[in-house]
Amino acid sequence: MIKTDVIIIGGGATGTGIARDMALRGIDHCLIEKKDFAAGATGACHGLLHSGGRYTVKDPEAARECITENTILRKIGKKCVEPTEGLFVRLPGDTIEYRDDFLKSCKETGIKTKILSASEAIKLVPNLNPSLLEAVKVPDASIDPFRLCMLNVISSQRRGGKIFTHHKVVEIVKTRGRCTGVKVLDKFSAEIIEISGKVIINASGAWGSGIAKMAGSDVPMSLSKGSLIIANHRLSNLVINRLRPSSNGDIIVPNETVSLAGTTSIHVDDPDNLTTDPGEIDLIRSEAAMMLPDFNNIRLIRSYTGVRPLLKAADTSSGDRSISRGFQIIDHKNGMFSILGGKLTTYRLMAEKMTNRVADHFGIKIPCTTAEVPLEGQEDLSGYPVSKRLGKIENIMCECELVSRSKVKKVIEDTGTKNIGDIQHRTRLGMGPCQGGFCTYRALGLMQETGQVSPEESLDTLKRFLQRRYKGSRPLLYGDQLREEQLVEGIYLSLLGMAEHEV
Repeated sequence: MIKTDVIIIGGGATGTGIARDMALRGIDHCLIEKKDFAAGATGACHGLLHSGGRYTVKDPEAARECITENTILRKIGKKCVEPTEGLFVRLPGDTIEYRDDFLKSCKETGIKTKILSASEAIKLVPNLNPSLLEAVKVPDASIDPFRLCMLNVISSQRRGGKIFTHHKVVEIVKTRGRCTGVKVLDKFSAEIIEISGKVIINASGAWGSGIAKMAGSDVPMSLSKGSLIIANHRLSNLVINRLRPSSNGDIIVPNETVSLAGTTSIHVDDPDNLTTDPGEIDLIRSEAAMMLPDFNNIRLIRSYTGVRPLLKAADTSSGDRSISRGFQIIDHKNGMFSILGGKLTTYRLMAEKMTNRVADHFGIKIPCTTAEVPLEGQEDLSGYPVSKRLGKIENIMCECELVSRSKVKKVIEDTGTKNIGDIQHRTRLGMGPCQGGFCTYRALGLMQETGQVSPEESLDTLKRFLQRRYKGSRPLLYGDQLREEQLVEGIYLSLLGMAEHEV
């Protein structure tokens, strides 16, 4: 049995942020994640570091939290954040009244703004809709959620934190009515491990209700599915938002070599086995093209979807977009705390508040320092833009994202992983325009060469990758994207002999 003081369930931004805060305050802890880091809403988001502008009119408290944390993350996580800045663009049909409310609310919530004429905005982003009326500049930015989680974990590991990825909680152990530990399933070895702890933190996002039920508790959640699309080019160097009340498809975020556009808001009951509906793709594309007309002609390379773990509102008649993006900590009075809601941008604040509660529980007086201490491990990252990697590149394994063979090999050796997704999250291999079509088999070959997987395991891993890749690309298969998919299929089925195996 493994013993610790605090068990954290969930390896997204909130869970890894809590682990970092615990580590910096000297609290013994372990973190459990059933997949890899950022496998839930964290990894399925826009990658947008909010200025708060999106919420300032309807949810000013969330907006204040966003702009405060935006400033902090730019300071402590420079290698995770690309300071793109952002524009809220007003198009024909977008009211001057909302513009005025937006500017007033931004001033009240501390968000710096600058009004730009149409010509000034188009000078910044030449491919904006020429019918643009005006724009408002705000301090939005692009953030890499995978890097963010990894760097938070480094602080934990360097101070003795125990990290279990690919381990699924199958039971909450209770003693005389109190939660005293967990049993987890190692998904690679099928071994059951028992971990005892004095406090359990449920930071599992959309799966929070299920974890709470294991402990005999309940959490008030509303699950909102949001789908996004990825274009194969970087269409803007600034985040583009629509200057209107929050709606579908009104954000475009530059992300390294590609552009992300979304999102939708559809209520769901189950966070697993989600799909992107063709209608969502058409809607997002058409709305994105209203801001950047190039979206009508650009090749879309992937779609994906995630679930927002929102606090359940008493009145849901206005839909999930009316629910606050704030967060809440629930003390179940049985040794478990649940932390619900929030956003990627406010993950550090959420972690601070949660760790404060645990520190109070243990009588620990050490203050939080996560807003001042830079994220550790950034010295090993190239930062932005992607061209910074060129100076150190030798033997490129992923041409789209300029990932070297040595970088992939180091991840394999450091993590001992048998999962391609773990390599993607740590290096960006396969996240560019080809979506892994021309680099995944190289990485698998290296995993086999280093003795990490057998030929049979390598084949099974490749099958799972191809199935996951196809799920994201299938809704977009037409035109050039269909032709590329046929090329990739030909490579795998003929040259690599996958036709002999059921995929």
